[in-house]
Amino acid sequence: MTTTTRPVTGAALPAVPETAHLLQPLLDRLRTDPDAPLYSVREGERYVDVTVRETMARVRALARGLVASGVRPGDRVALMSHTRLEWVLFDDAILAAGAVTVPIYDTSSAEQIAWIVGDSQAVLLVVETPEMAATAATIRERIAGCREVLVIDEGGLDELVARGAQVDDAEIDTRIATLRATSIATIIYTSGTTGMPKGCVLTHANLCANVAQVMDALGPEVRPGDSGLLFLPLAHALTKGNALFAVSAGVRIAFATDIAHLPQELQLAQPSTMAAVPRIFEKVYNTASHTAHRDGKGAIFERAASTAIRWSEARTRGRMPPWLAIEHAVFDRLVYRKIRHAFGGRLRLAFSGGGPLGERLTHFFAGVGVQIYEGYGLTETSPTLTLNRPGAWTPGTVGRPLAGTSIAIADDGEILAKGPQVFRGYWRNDTATAESFDEDGWFRTGDIGELDASGFLRITGRKKELIVTAAGKNVAPAPLEDRLRAHELVSQAIVLGDGRPFITALVTIDPAAFADWADEHGHARHRFEELRTGDELRGEIQAAIDHANEFVSRAESIRAFTILPHDLSIEDGELTPTLKVRRATVEQRYRDEIELLYAER
Repeated sequence: MTTTTRPVTGAALPAVPETAHLLQPLLDRLRTDPDAPLYSVREGERYVDVTVRETMARVRALARGLVASGVRPGDRVALMSHTRLEWVLFDDAILAAGAVTVPIYDTSSAEQIAWIVGDSQAVLLVVETPEMAATAATIRERIAGCREVLVIDEGGLDELVARGAQVDDAEIDTRIATLRATSIATIIYTSGTTGMPKGCVLTHANLCANVAQVMDALGPEVRPGDSGLLFLPLAHALTKGNALFAVSAGVRIAFATDIAHLPQELQLAQPSTMAAVPRIFEKVYNTASHTAHRDGKGAIFERAASTAIRWSEARTRGRMPPWLAIEHAVFDRLVYRKIRHAFGGRLRLAFSGGGPLGERLTHFFAGVGVQIYEGYGLTETSPTLTLNRPGAWTPGTVGRPLAGTSIAIADDGEILAKGPQVFRGYWRNDTATAESFDEDGWFRTGDIGELDASGFLRITGRKKELIVTAAGKNVAPAPLEDRLRAHELVSQAIVLGDGRPFITALVTIDPAAFADWADEHGHARHRFEELRTGDELRGEIQAAIDHANEFVSRAESIRAFTILPHDLSIEDGELTPTLKVRRATVEQRYRDEIELLYAER
């Protein structure tokens, strides 16, 4: 391996015991505090707790049902559902039966279901809704090895519990006792932005190690009574890791109905901790900014935002001017507490992953009173490799390596990693596995980054997304896209230019922000399509592009753009379930618009 920097390694981490497994923290809590609240579910206008004892009873009952259904140790069981209590119950039950969970995103197409169930050789498929079951039925002949489809919303849990009534409870004890750190816990198929997903094989050791690593970094910050709110897909490694950490740390987890209900349920659940992708934090900022401008308080908000950023920067440097502290206190009463209220009013520890949040927003939220610790990792790394943490927090970076983790930078800028959380390989895909590691055993992340003198990692781009213009200029699209999305009207931005003479961008408009903008500008009676190509709306987006271009060279600047006719969506296959843009899909779908951008110059 040739690297541009000396590898940086986190603190020492004790080896994961051979007998460790993911159910152990739950069993430990059952023994020490069985009546403690573990989860919380919405019932009407309140959240109702589910105790450790109740959870384990349900898990064991479901596990007996799986055994009665013929599930053997090592078998794969596919689970397709949005984030809800039943997801974690089934996940734990599958493990208790000695089997392997294969999560499937609830938005997956028939083709994706067929691939994942077939490739994993799952013997059973659990789906949430009759609609999902109907989709699975269309590809039934292609998943012949899957013996049965159970539907949660059609009594699937009750049916499974009834089946297991005659199974001796000792059988579950035996299966749990035979779990080993080296046993496969889950096969998570990467959502991917191109092509069919690959199955990442994660062992109990991989995931147990990552929980221990995060506990080492953040455990001291957890307080009695802390609670979190899960709303991102549990099929994603970030949310799965967050749930596992919560069980070990004693953080009660509430389940959101869906992202659409998130604003309301943040008020009901009032979480003190939360993990999210950058787009969630961007939306909170943009909504606050838009609301202030709509109500004629735009100037106050902009000044308050600037103060929050400067206050956070000053605090980070350890030099706080008295006048800035006073100004910050004034805006705390006028503006900041309203933003904290948007998160439920109790949010103390927030975590961002799955993409770059950006230094500006990190400082803004810190100044508002919501500390965001940005981290980095992949499905293949269980998922966390690096993390900002109390006492080691540098906005604009994704933190230092976790305990037991080494990070290096290859000579081409690619981030390389080693650690106990790094997966063993892809399921039934030796070629892809071999390509993911270099000759010295370093995992190739596919991301481009740099390590600073203090060991903090900064992500500068995705290797496969790096744009090389016709003139040979390398351009990372992420920083430009991040700055464009900071504009309240912009929902998504896709920067293009690979092999082209200059850089261009596709932009989508946030529907809610557009409605208010149109009303404010006297266009309430006009449809979006009528205004999309007009000078006024384009002028707003051009101003955002001009601002983004201020941070890059002329060769890297966006020269032309088009506003797409609708926002990108998961349903149309343009976004992954964690709100990442599927670049190849978007570029193919809008190839005519892209060609026109270059033809006009």
